[in-house]
Amino acid sequence: GDGGSWRGAAGLAEDVRYYGQWMRDEAQKRIGHLYPKIEITREMVEDPANPRPDLKKYLGKQLTVIAWLWARTVRSPNPAFAEVAVPLVSTFMLSTKVGKEAYVAPVVEGGSYRFTVKVGKPLDVDAVKMGTKLSRGANFRCVMSESPIAGDYIKAEGKAGRMGARMMGIVAEGERGRVYLAPTEAMEAVAGQAEPEWKPDVEFFPQALGFRIGNYGMRTWSELFTPRQLVALNTYSDLIEEARERVQRDAVEAEVNFGTRAYGDAVGVYLGLGVDKLSDYNSSLVLWSPTRSQAKTTFSRQALPMAWDFAEINVFAEAAGDLSVSLDGISRALAFLATGSNGAVSAEDARNQSISLGKVVSTDPPYYDNIGYADLSDFFYVWLRRSLKPILPEVLATLAVPKSDELVATPYRHGGKEKAEAFFLQGMSKTMQCLAEQTHPAFPVTIYYAFKQSETDSADGTASTGWETFLEAVIRSGFTVNGTLPMRTERDARSRGIGSNALASSIVLVCRQRPANAPTTSRRDFLATLKAELPQALIDL
Repeated sequence: GDGGSWRGAAGLAEDVRYYGQWMRDEAQKRIGHLYPKIEITREMVEDPANPRPDLKKYLGKQLTVIAWLWARTVRSPNPAFAEVAVPLVSTFMLSTKVGKEAYVAPVVEGGSYRFTVKVGKPLDVDAVKMGTKLSRGANFRCVMSESPIAGDYIKAEGKAGRMGARMMGIVAEGERGRVYLAPTEAMEAVAGQAEPEWKPDVEFFPQALGFRIGNYGMRTWSELFTPRQLVALNTYSDLIEEARERVQRDAVEAEVNFGTRAYGDAVGVYLGLGVDKLSDYNSSLVLWSPTRSQAKTTFSRQALPMAWDFAEINVFAEAAGDLSVSLDGISRALAFLATGSNGAVSAEDARNQSISLGKVVSTDPPYYDNIGYADLSDFFYVWLRRSLKPILPEVLATLAVPKSDELVATPYRHGGKEKAEAFFLQGMSKTMQCLAEQTHPAFPVTIYYAFKQSETDSADGTASTGWETFLEAVIRSGFTVNGTLPMRTERDARSRGIGSNALASSIVLVCRQRPANAPTTSRRDFLATLKAELPQALIDL
C-alpha cells in the first residue's frame, strides 16, 4: 500500500501469497525431481506405427507435464493370461474437443500390451469412449483375451491386495493447449522413486454413506494417494511450520507493532487451508475430463466413488493442483475481508447449545441420510492435523473427527435404518426445540432443507422419508411454519444427479415459535379447509 500501509486485510492476503510462494519454491527444490518435464524425441514424432506430425514443432523441447494418467489393474481372469495385470479403464478418450481429439489405444503384443496415444477422431468413437468397460458399474473386459471381468472378481482382487496401477498417458502443456503423449519407461521410473516418510494410516469405515472405495480393499486414507502424492502433501505440510517461523522472524525484524506469534499463526492457518485444498486435486480418485481437457477434483460430489482411471497432477504446473493457484484464490478473498469487527466460530452440540439465545437464526441442517459429513471430512482432516496441529492443538487433538453424535441417519452407526431414523428424529426435535425456545422472538427462523427426489414410489405417490422425518421434528419442537419457499438449488446435470436418486430441491421453511394459546384443529377440519381454500390460492399465485 502507499507508504507501506495496507487497507483492511490486504496486507494479510499479500503475506499469505508471499509465504505461499516461498513454500512452493522450497518444495520444488526438495521434490521437483519427482515432477520432471518430458522431452519430445524424434522417436515420438516419427514412430512408424503411430506417426505424430503434430509433435514436430516440439521436437527436442522440454514440455511441462500437466498430469500423468493411470489405469487401475487386476490380474486377468483368463488362465492363459493370469500373470498379466490388465487395465480397468472407464474411457480411452483424452480429449473430445472438436479438432483436438486424442485417445489412448492399447496395443497387444504377444503375451503383454502397451499403451499408445493417437490424435484425431477415432474410427469407432463409442468403443473408445467405453474404454474396457462392458456396462455400468465394475464390469470390464480383458484387453488380452476379451474375456469379461466381473465386478465380484475385481472386488476380490482388490481385497486380496492385488489391484495395481499402470501409466497409460501423459498430458503436457503445449503452445496453445494440451499435448497428449504415450507413457514412457522413464516417467514410470520417476513415479516409482517416490518414498513418503509418513502416511495418514487412519482407517475409515468402508460402508460409510457415499463410500464405494472400501468394496475394493481400501481401508485407510493413505491408500487413496499415490506415493508421489503422499510425498508432495507431506512436504507442503511440513513447510507450513517453517513458513510460520519465517513470518514471525520477519515480523520481529520489521519491528511490527502487533503480536508476531499470533500473526505467524494466522498466516500459517491460511497456508494450511491452501495445502489442504491440494489434497482435493491430489488423490487417486481424481478423474480426467476429456470434454474440458483438465483434471477434476476428488470431491466433484459429496461421496467417494471408485475411480478406475485417474489423473496424477503435477503440483508445479501452475494449474489447478498447484499451491500458488490455491493460495491465489484464498488471498483474493482475504483482501476483501472487513477488519472492523471480530468473528467467532465454535463447535457445539446443536441439541443443547446456547449460541442462538436472542439471535436471528438462519440454518442449514444435515440432510437425513444423504451425506456422511463426518466420515467424508476425515479426508481433509488427516492433512489439516498434520500441518496445523502445532497452531491448533485443541481443535486437532483427535486422530479423526468425532462421529457418534453426528445428526445424520447413518444405518451402520445406529444398527439399521429404523434405529437411524429414530436417532435423527429425536436429535432433530431437540435441536429445533432449542432454537424455538432461544431465538429472538421478533424475527422468524429460516431453515434450509434439501431432500432426495424419492425414496419410495407407490400407488399413493412419491415419498421422502428424510423430508417427512425432518418436518415431524420441526412440528414437535414448538415451531409453527409460517411460510415455505421452494428453491431449485440442485442441477439435474451435475455429477451427483446423473442417474442417481440425488438431492432434488431445497425448501426454505419460515418458522416462528408456536404460541401457547395457538388454536388446534382436527385432521378432518384441516382437509376440509384445505380443499375449500387451496383452489383459489393456486389461482392467485
